[in-house]
Amino acid sequence: MNAALLTDCALQLCSAATEVDPLPPERLLAMSADPAAAFIAPRGKAWVGLGAARWLAPGQARSGSLWDGLLDDSPDAPAPAALGALPFWAGEEPDALWHGLMPGGLMLPERLYVQHGGRAWWRLTLPVREAGALPARLAQSRKALAALAHAETQAVSPWQTPDEGALPQQYADAVTRAVEHIRRGELVKVVLARRGSVVFDTAPSPAALLARLGARHPDCVRYAWRRGARTWLGATPETLVRVDGRKLSTQALAGTRPSALAAELLESVKDRHEHAIVVDAIRRAIAPHTRALPAPSEPVIRRLRGLAHLQTPIEALLREDVDFLRLVRALHPTPAVCGLPADRAAALLAVLEHEPRGLYAGPFVRLSPHGNGHAVVALRGAVLEGRSAVLPVGAGIVEGSDGDAELAETRVKLGSVLDAFRGDD
Repeated sequence: MNAALLTDCALQLCSAATEVDPLPPERLLAMSADPAAAFIAPRGKAWVGLGAARWLAPGQARSGSLWDGLLDDSPDAPAPAALGALPFWAGEEPDALWHGLMPGGLMLPERLYVQHGGRAWWRLTLPVREAGALPARLAQSRKALAALAHAETQAVSPWQTPDEGALPQQYADAVTRAVEHIRRGELVKVVLARRGSVVFDTAPSPAALLARLGARHPDCVRYAWRRGARTWLGATPETLVRVDGRKLSTQALAGTRPSALAAELLESVKDRHEHAIVVDAIRRAIAPHTRALPAPSEPVIRRLRGLAHLQTPIEALLREDVDFLRLVRALHPTPAVCGLPADRAAALLAVLEHEPRGLYAGPFVRLSPHGNGHAVVALRGAVLEGRSAVLPVGAGIVEGSDGDAELAETRVKLGSVLDAFRGDD
């Protein structure tokens, strides 16, 4: 077997993998580790990381430092991968909900489960001084994986929704105030977020909730980020950016209706306007990093379980010198989750939103040592702690938006998560 040093730095870490029997990737969340991260894509691809062999804090510029001095002793297996959650606003002070989960970051996992279709691998990454222990620890891991409890099949109890009091009306009023700013020409769009919450009769297993999200939203990327007693998890329909070789893929996803009203999206002036804003902003953000950027196509309807959106795929050919995290920074936050112009939208959000965004709508990232990566926008999720689940949701506000209608849209988005937790058909 040939080993591959992934950089020209002095040897610091050694990584090796062994093929194992595939298992539901959510089950790995039952293993003890802090932090833990999961990135589960459609069509049988998954990465679950447990513990950090190396850490890249939010804002650190060079993703290549994750791989400095890393020897891959199993180059015939899928490459090592970094996983992590990045905050919506850099440097934001977390409140009680996000304490511990923030500020997020990217980790090179000490233990990594990778699944591609019908095959799976278990990878360990250790300091070079412990490289001799890799074979024995890989053998032990096989037994530990086979003995894992089926946490993803555990029952999920019913829940109660606490009385929201005046909060829904406050959100509708904030929409009205935002529209006033838009009509004065101060900005074109702003995305206002709020929180819903439920209390389960008994504490649910994060693995079971993540599995239910997968059953209800199979075309979405599922993510999980655990620190301490809290887990941020969800199933997002929105890719921020994906890079395979020199090919960049992203999408504009803006405009929402319940599935039964999907046809209204293409006829809605308000939704087409909101969507066009997002398309234009994404193209302008990636243009400096590309060699070729084809003209955009017309939007189409993307149907999800219970929801429909306007979507425009965007592809481009990248320049050779572009770091993946540089693209993430260029694109985040998109107008689909913040607004336009971004600085004015951010200033208005500081006035109208009274709760920090935390990791909600921030990038959730999977990254390889060869420059390929996939970052999604962490939407349609919940922060779990014990019996409590808090669900952040948002809606895009443009001229013509109505407070009651936007409040109703946030309830539809809350329902897309809660219905999955319930396991309803």
